[in-house]
Amino acid sequence: MSLKLLNQIVNAASRRVSLRTALIAPFVLQIFAVAGLLGYLSFKNGQRAVNDVATQLRSELTDRIKQNLDTYLDTPQRLNQSNANAIRLGELDVRNFAALEAHFWHQLALFDRVTVIGYANQDRELIAAERQSNQALTMRVSGKATGYDLRTYTTNQQGQRLAIINVGKHYNPHKRSWYKTPLQTGKQSWSEIYPHVTGETLYLGASQPVYNPDGSVEGVLLSNLNLLQLGAFLRSLKIGKHGQGFIIERSGLFVATSTAEAPFQITTKPVALPEEKVIRLKVTASRDPLTQATANYLTATFGDFHAIKTPQQLDFTIKQQRQFLQVVPFKDDRGIDWLIVVVIPEADFMEQIDLNTRTTVLLCFAALAVSVIMGILTARWITQPIVSVSQSAKALADGEWEQTVDIERSGVLGEMARSFNQMAQQIRTSFTAMQSLNKALSDNESKLKQFLEAVPVGIAILDASGRPYYTNERATQLLGQGAIASVSAEQIPAFYEIYVAGTQQIYPAEALAVVRALKGERTTADNLEVHRGDKIIPIETWGTPVFDQDGNIVYAIVAFQDITDRKQAEKLLADYNEILAQQVAERTLELEREQLALQQSETTNRAMISAIPDLLIQMSQDGTYLKVVRSGNFPLFNPHQLKVGMNIHDVLPPSVAQQRMEYAQQAIETGELQVYEQQIVSDNQVYDQEVRIAASGEGEVLVMVRDISDRRQAEEASILEERNRMAREIHDTLAQAFTSIIVHLDAATQRLTLDPEAAQSHLKTGRILARSGLSDARRSVEALRPQLLEEGDLQSALDRYATQMFSHTSVQVSCEAIGEPYTLPSEIETNLLRIGQEALTNAFKYANASEICVELRYERSHCLLQIKDNGRGFESSLLSIGQGFGLLGMTERAERIGAELTIQSHPGQGTEIIVRVQTS
Repeated sequence: MSLKLLNQIVNAASRRVSLRTALIAPFVLQIFAVAGLLGYLSFKNGQRAVNDVATQLRSELTDRIKQNLDTYLDTPQRLNQSNANAIRLGELDVRNFAALEAHFWHQLALFDRVTVIGYANQDRELIAAERQSNQALTMRVSGKATGYDLRTYTTNQQGQRLAIINVGKHYNPHKRSWYKTPLQTGKQSWSEIYPHVTGETLYLGASQPVYNPDGSVEGVLLSNLNLLQLGAFLRSLKIGKHGQGFIIERSGLFVATSTAEAPFQITTKPVALPEEKVIRLKVTASRDPLTQATANYLTATFGDFHAIKTPQQLDFTIKQQRQFLQVVPFKDDRGIDWLIVVVIPEADFMEQIDLNTRTTVLLCFAALAVSVIMGILTARWITQPIVSVSQSAKALADGEWEQTVDIERSGVLGEMARSFNQMAQQIRTSFTAMQSLNKALSDNESKLKQFLEAVPVGIAILDASGRPYYTNERATQLLGQGAIASVSAEQIPAFYEIYVAGTQQIYPAEALAVVRALKGERTTADNLEVHRGDKIIPIETWGTPVFDQDGNIVYAIVAFQDITDRKQAEKLLADYNEILAQQVAERTLELEREQLALQQSETTNRAMISAIPDLLIQMSQDGTYLKVVRSGNFPLFNPHQLKVGMNIHDVLPPSVAQQRMEYAQQAIETGELQVYEQQIVSDNQVYDQEVRIAASGEGEVLVMVRDISDRRQAEEASILEERNRMAREIHDTLAQAFTSIIVHLDAATQRLTLDPEAAQSHLKTGRILARSGLSDARRSVEALRPQLLEEGDLQSALDRYATQMFSHTSVQVSCEAIGEPYTLPSEIETNLLRIGQEALTNAFKYANASEICVELRYERSHCLLQIKDNGRGFESSLLSIGQGFGLLGMTERAERIGAELTIQSHPGQGTEIIVRVQTS
């Protein structure tokens, strides 16, 4: 079974493989397989060794960077501590700036890793020695003597100042992070990385606070590092051939890098200060491809640099090149929290392995070449006759008909050559006949195209599938392009930008004349437009189907022409007729409107003037009446003299006339409306009037006088009503609250010596009532619901009020609700509560009752409030609400909510007050 399957595979392969290949391939494959296997094993062993070396090298490099970074960062902090010790021991006086200047200068000369050593005090004064990029030492001074400008001086070999080389305006060290941070922490600290005031580099500041013996702040010591020097240190390390190392903050901002790239950018935008030119660079925005790719890989892997808590050994690829990566966190107790990153390309380790691989490949190719040559020489003798037949067959297929094969061999190859020569002769004969037919067909097709190109309209032909087959020159000009075979019939409107005339709507494909012709219809249409850029071409189309001998549609022909001139002429004629008709109609309507407007204006003006209830006077600048319009009952001071031609001084009292003339003069001079009020006496009655004066022409004014006596009376009535309302509110809230408070204060006074605990209880209740009264007073001022109603319904409000008032008396009070309680409007609840409070207060103050019953009855159509006591009562027939404000208040509140108030009382039999209010 397996042998049969092998034969099938060989037979299938032999149909696809040439004879020459079949002869050569076995030699080549054997040698190539052996060499390839040896090369693969060598490559894998080399890779394993590379991984081990890369792991060791990454760890060694990061350890070296970390150790040197510890030493590098410890130096400025030790300098600050040394200076702080000298200040504390009295060896260094921070107020002697001359001594500080000399000390800092000589100290900086000894420590080449430090860039700045200085001190700033609470008076915004600064003294510092700084190392320039050319290693020259300078002094930087700011204070009162410099006007708080930061001056930079060159120095000689003894540290003495020479010349000013730079001045920074308005320098304030208190705004710098290196000054603020140690004062906040109270210990040695690192500042934020900040730009140098010249805008040339980045500094990292180590600072330490200096305190007076009493604990107050004296100033801050400063030692700065130049981050470009840190980058130079990283470049001094050997990190493979193309590897690199860099240090970043957790935020992703560069600290230093071993590449030539600076950890910042210089902006070209205008800035106020040179230091604002420096913009720190994010590692993901690095211009170095390896740095940027490493940062992007770390971001994609961890999401955030803050997530890297422990050392990490990773690898990734850039353009199919593997990269070895190690990330180590670096942190101290003074605020440093950085990441040290080392990345080394695998290619740095693979160089020798790649060389060995290339040698193996070359040897493999050499063996392959030898095998191929031997195979070719062997196969050539076998395949040469077959190749000769094959070449002649190809030439015959390419149209080279005079082909014969000369093979003087017997057997199968000789028979094959004779058969080929016979076949070639037959093909030559057939091809000669076919050429004659093709020439005749080509001549006829050329004549047809000449006819179609000569036609002055566009012609397009579509095949039976609806795809463009041919367009003449005129059609190409109109459509902008010729026939495109890949465009279907449904795509024609969108492809050739054919729109419904006068719209931005693509013409429906099924409505095209050519599409309808493919369905056997003969159609004409002139509602199409071709849009070509900013040009719109209206066209008219005719569609005709073409049938074969069996009646099947084989083509559709469409003819179309530009009808721009015809459309313009039609539009011009239509526009002219429309404009003419519109102008005639507009002029006729305009005349009718003018006539009607004149009539209506006259009528309206007369009606408006006669309907105005005010006195209208048109008056000249000297006070003469030019026109007067007066309503029938308007009160006048002197109605008989109010005539045209009279002067204002003859009509009005002198003071009133003089006041009006002054306001009239102001209206003429300012052009603004003048409004004031006046009083006149007519028929022994005082009238209030409002006067409005407006300029109405050259030296003329229009005066409008309105009687506002009714409005004045309404205002006074409103004020009186508000006073009465406030009186009722005060009586119902403050008066009743004060009554209850007085009762409890009297009771407390009586029990103060005999029963202090009871007296204290009375005082507590009085305090509660005082707060409640104050709250009600405020709520009355703000027109809010009583507090008792805010805390519950009407029945509970009455119950709480009675409990507060009679809790420490011998009076027995009961309060109950009968029926199913329902919600009453807020105004009704408030007024019922006030009536109940007044009734309870009267029963306590005047009736000397021992029992009081409060009953709130909820009926379907009404609500009834009943307060009954067993007090001394009075003769209800002699009742007069004017005798007490309380009874008057209850009556007014009942009237306000449409309730019925009944008061029943007899001497010695108590009093009953019933309020009945309709609810439906």
